[in-house]
Amino acid sequence: MKKNFVLLLSVISFTTFAQTPTGKIVVKKGQHFVIVSNSEGNVTQEMMGQNMEMKIGSATKLSADIKDSKNNNYTITQTLTSMKSTFSGMGQEKSFDSDKKEDMAGEAGAMYKDKLNVPKDVEITNEGKSLVVADTTKRDSTGGDNPMSAIMEMIGGGQDNVAGVLFLVIPMGKKVGDTWQDSSISEGVKLKRMYTLNSIANKQAAVTVNSMLDVNKTMQLQGMDMNAVMTSKIVSAVLVDVLSNIQKENKSTMDVTGTIDVMGQSVPITAKATSVTSVKML
Repeated sequence: MKKNFVLLLSVISFTTFAQTPTGKIVVKKGQHFVIVSNSEGNVTQEMMGQNMEMKIGSATKLSADIKDSKNNNYTITQTLTSMKSTFSGMGQEKSFDSDKKEDMAGEAGAMYKDKLNVPKDVEITNEGKSLVVADTTKRDSTGGDNPMSAIMEMIGGGQDNVAGVLFLVIPMGKKVGDTWQDSSISEGVKLKRMYTLNSIANKQAAVTVNSMLDVNKTMQLQGMDMNAVMTSKIVSAVLVDVLSNIQKENKSTMDVTGTIDVMGQSVPITAKATSVTSVKML
């Protein structure tokens, strides 16, 4: 009877620990993850008193390998392995699929060839803070034959660090109902996030993230300088593995307002987008 009681206490203790946030990322060298993201959105721009609506969709696949683990830091190799996109608007219908040779041989393929299947190392702490990004890809956003690609990159802030989609670190000791926040500033992008821990069950946490993304940056669209000033409100429902702090699923909605200055004209822009990102360990 005494042994059974001790065993029961051990089980309860382990279960409680496994469902208590530790504030640390827990992964191992050699682990391999695949991150799949799908998004779609509508963008409306006003020119000469008329509204023009454009639709865009994208599907990406990103691999992430835990290359090294030492001194409480992780080195992660991320590789964009697949990119698909669709565009409808301004009298055009376009699509791109990196798995098709004919698409990679075209103008859009030229834009993505320096990004697809090109490994990039990212170094983070076990608390999820970025240290080093050894970027071997080119960041010249020309827009290719899809005039919305540069605009959508601006709307999203141009953030493609794998750590941001692979992990969401819940601070140690947080309980259901607790909130916390963080912020970052880089290259014309300001991001503020408020997190709410909604529930913890079966070693999985449900977290709501309310984000405010302010973008003020210049890029190129078909050889022309284009400056965007935009504000995005993003609401994300995230499922997190409590022990590892890996994001298992992220469902987000985004509302965007702002302007794009190009060729001496200021064009008002509004956009709505949804995205779903899932992470699987292979």
